[in-house]
Amino acid sequence: MKAPRTRDLLFAGLFAALLAGLPPAAGPDPAQAQGAPKNELTIRNLTKEAVEYTLSRLYDSGPPAKHKIRPDALERIPCSSGLDVGFERRGQTVSYRLDCGSAYTFRYDEDNRLELYSGSHGLFGVADLAPYVPTPDVVVDKMLALAKVGPGDFLYDLGCGDGRIVITAARKFGMKGVGIDLDPRRIEESNAGAREAGVENLVEFRVQDIMKADFSAASVVTLYLLPESNNLLRPLLESQLKPGTRIVSHNYSVPGWQSKETGYAMLQDEKGQEHTIYVYKR
Repeated sequence: MKAPRTRDLLFAGLFAALLAGLPPAAGPDPAQAQGAPKNELTIRNLTKEAVEYTLSRLYDSGPPAKHKIRPDALERIPCSSGLDVGFERRGQTVSYRLDCGSAYTFRYDEDNRLELYSGSHGLFGVADLAPYVPTPDVVVDKMLALAKVGPGDFLYDLGCGDGRIVITAARKFGMKGVGIDLDPRRIEESNAGAREAGVENLVEFRVQDIMKADFSAASVVTLYLLPESNNLLRPLLESQLKPGTRIVSHNYSVPGWQSKETGYAMLQDEKGQEHTIYVYKR
């Protein structure tokens, strides 16, 4: 089933969907953005070109300040309250309201258009692997089913978000697991979820850069990262994981692993959004 692989590009729209329906001056969810001190806001440019944008401070009647950020640069903007950001996208002005103390990232969306995402990996020098987008529960269940998990497995979720995959695996299958994420807010949510589910003795959640993590103990690894992030992570997966380890990736394939693929599925969530799952064996 090679044709559906074009969805690797299309599913980048899931991330853009977090922002696409917002009205002007209402932007990325501040609760999903982390990485800057409370008295500053950070914006990173992960596109291939310099980006020009404006910032307006709330309750300031003066003209917006003009900024230009080069590729792969990080700007730190002092602030005491929210700011309104504006930038041009294919002849139209896009505006969002940003939260002081949060981190944001310019990226391209699935149509190669400029977009601004709330980013949990906004710290300069740390791999910006993916914006935070929760995996629907029906997809979590399917990922675990395709991995054929059992009580004897050890799961690592790289970029765990709110920990739902690790928690679900522990609750339904009695298996141990570790979730790793760079955002302390996500780890707090994960620990709270584990306590609520009564599985805190089976799971562990760590604030860590997954590019520097040791996940060699895993028998199952789950991913929901961007395509370029899977490509960056692939050498670590190949060097750390034991033969026979199952790797399950939500929406994005692992480049260069066609020969390792053992399963593939498409399904819809409760909102009718389509999802793709790729299964590999080390």
